[in-house]
Amino acid sequence: MKKYYSIISAIFAVAAVNAQNVSKSDPALGCGDAVVVGEKVKSDVAANSGPVTGNQTGKVTNRGNVNYSAHIKIGATYYDLQTNAAMPHRLILHNDGAVSAAWTTSPNDQTNFPSRGTGFNFRNTSGAWGASDSSRVETSARTGWPNIGLLSNGKEFVIGHEANQGGFYISKAANRGDRPSGATLILLETPYKPIWARAANNGDTIHMINSYSDSSASGDVRAPLRNGVRAPLVYHRSLDGGSTWDIQKFVLPGYDSTLSVYGGGDQYAIDCRGNTVVIATGDHTMGVAVWKSTNFGTSWTRMLADSFPYMPYNAKKLMLDTPFTCDGSLDVLIDEAGTAHVFWGVTRVFDDDTTDESYSFFPGVQGIGYWNEGMNNSVFIAAGGSFDRDGDQINGLTRETSSALTTTGLPSGLNTVARLGNTSAMRSPNASIDSSGNMYCVFSLPIEGDVSDLNANFRDIGVVFSEDGGDNWGGIQNLTQVANREDDFGTVARKANGFLHMMWQQDEYPGTNLQNNSSSVGNHPVNLNRIMYQAIPVTDILNGNIGMQWGLKVEEPNTGEVMVVNQNYPNPFSGTTNVVIYMQKPGDLAVNVHSTTGALVKSFNLKNLYKGNHMLEIDATGLPAGIYTYSLTSGGSTVSRTMMVK
Repeated sequence: MKKYYSIISAIFAVAAVNAQNVSKSDPALGCGDAVVVGEKVKSDVAANSGPVTGNQTGKVTNRGNVNYSAHIKIGATYYDLQTNAAMPHRLILHNDGAVSAAWTTSPNDQTNFPSRGTGFNFRNTSGAWGASDSSRVETSARTGWPNIGLLSNGKEFVIGHEANQGGFYISKAANRGDRPSGATLILLETPYKPIWARAANNGDTIHMINSYSDSSASGDVRAPLRNGVRAPLVYHRSLDGGSTWDIQKFVLPGYDSTLSVYGGGDQYAIDCRGNTVVIATGDHTMGVAVWKSTNFGTSWTRMLADSFPYMPYNAKKLMLDTPFTCDGSLDVLIDEAGTAHVFWGVTRVFDDDTTDESYSFFPGVQGIGYWNEGMNNSVFIAAGGSFDRDGDQINGLTRETSSALTTTGLPSGLNTVARLGNTSAMRSPNASIDSSGNMYCVFSLPIEGDVSDLNANFRDIGVVFSEDGGDNWGGIQNLTQVANREDDFGTVARKANGFLHMMWQQDEYPGTNLQNNSSSVGNHPVNLNRIMYQAIPVTDILNGNIGMQWGLKVEEPNTGEVMVVNQNYPNPFSGTTNVVIYMQKPGDLAVNVHSTTGALVKSFNLKNLYKGNHMLEIDATGLPAGIYTYSLTSGGSTVSRTMMVK
C-alpha cells in the first residue's frame, strides 16, 4: 500500500536522537578532497534512530553464508570514498540496453593513492560486462569524483577533478564502450582549486557545477569569496563536448549570503533534459535551493524547495525548535514534461547558545525529503522505521554508526566510527524515471541488527517509488539484503527500462577508510572494495515484491522464484557461457541442460541464493556442437532458453 509522508506528520513521529556538535565558524579545514568541506566536528554524541513509519515486524534469521561473488561485480577500488555527501549519477543506460559505468578507483593501497582515477566498465546489449578491475582511465593524471556522459556521436566521456592544483580532466572514448582515454585539463582557475564537479549533458552541450577546496593553513590560498559566499557553487557550460567553455565560474542569480555564507563540497546536484537544466543545493543551515533554466543555461530562475527558517544562519541566532533541514546529500531529476523533482537526506539542527561557534545536528535522523515544482511544501517520502526488524517501529542503530572521528582519533569509549561526514543516517538519494513516468529513488541506510564485530551497523540500499508524478510515494524496500556487508554509495541510471539499473560499493567494514579509520587502532584498514551492479525488474519494485527480507524467515520454506535477465553470452560459444538471472524470491536453483533429443547432458544445483542478480556460468566443455536448452528451476518456477555450442 502506498504511504504519503508529510513533514507535519513526521515531526511527531521522530524517535529521540541525540545531537552532534559542529562548528559555526568558517569551516576552513584544509581538507583537500578526502574530507567534507563542512562544519568541523567537535565531539561525538550517540544518535540511533529517526522518523517512525513502517510496520515491518517478525523475527528474521541471519542471511547466512552466501556466495557473495555471485553478485555482478563490475569493478574494484582501494580508494573507498565515492562522495562526501550527494551521490552523482555514474551509470548510463543506452537506448539499446547497453550500460556504461564510472566510479572513483585506485588499483593499489599506497599512501595518498597516487594512482587514483576514474574506473570504467561497459555492458553490451547481450548483457556482457567487460573485465572487472581497479585500473583508471587516466594513465598519468590523478583524478577523482568522475562524471560520465554520452556525446552526440554516442561515445562516452568522463570528467574528474584534479585535487592538487584544481581543475578537471576530461577523457573521451574512441568508440562506444571503449575505455575513455587521454586526459585534457579544463577549467583551471589559478590560484583557486575548483574540485568536486557534477556534470549533466544533452549531446555536446555539457552543464557542470563545482565548489572549491579551501584551507586557512599558513601559506595556502583561501577559496574565492563571491556574493558573500566562501567556496561558492559555480556553473560552467560547453557547447562543443567540452573542448571550449562559453560560460565559466558563473554564480547563479540569488546564490549569495542571504542563503549561506559557505558553499561546501558535494552538496549539490544537476540534471538536464532537452533545453532544460536544473541545479539543486542544500545543507544544514540553508535548506534546499533550486535553479531552473529552460534555455540551455543562459538564464535562470531560483526557487526554494525547502526554506530554512533561520536563513541566513549565523552564530547569533537561537534555534530552539530543532527544525528539519537538508543534510547536504541530495539529487535532482527532470521528467518528460520538464518538471524538476528534488530529493534530499533529512536532518535536524539545534542551537541554544549564541556565545560560542557551535550548533548541533542530528546524524541519526532517518528520512528522505522530496519536492517538485507543483508542490507548496516539501514532504517526507521515506523513513527509517520501515526498516525495523524487532517490532518496535524504530530502525535502531548503534552509537558507532552515527559517530565520526575526533581530532585525536576515536571518540571516548568507541572502537570504531562509521559516519560519512556530516550527513544523516539515511542519506544520498539518487533518482531514476522510466518511460511511463514512474520514479524510483534509492538511498543508503544502516540496518538494525546487522552489526559488525566493532558494533557499527552495516548499510543496505533502499528504494521508494511513485507512479503518479510524485504526488504519492510508497513501496519502501531493501534492494541489497546481504548480511555483514557494507552496501553504500548507490547510484542509478537516470532512466529505467524494464529494469532499474543500479551500481554501488561493497566491502566488509561499516564506514570508509578515508573518513573513519583511526591510525592508532586501524579499525577500518585499506581493503579492496567491490563495485557491484544490479538490474532490478521494475515490476518487482512497483508490486512490492522486493520487500524487506534479509534472507529467508524461519517460517518460510526455501522456495525461490527465478527470471532470466538476458540471453546467455557469448552465444554461440565453446567452453563456457554466462547468463544473468534475477532471483525474485531467495532459494535454491537447479540448472539442467538438455540436447535437442531431450537427453539430460548436464546438471548442477546452487544453494541458498539471495534475492537479486546472480551471474551463472554454464560449462559446455566436452559437449558436441549443436543447439541445447538450459532450464533454470527455483521453487515452483522454471524458465528455459536455448544456447548454441560451436
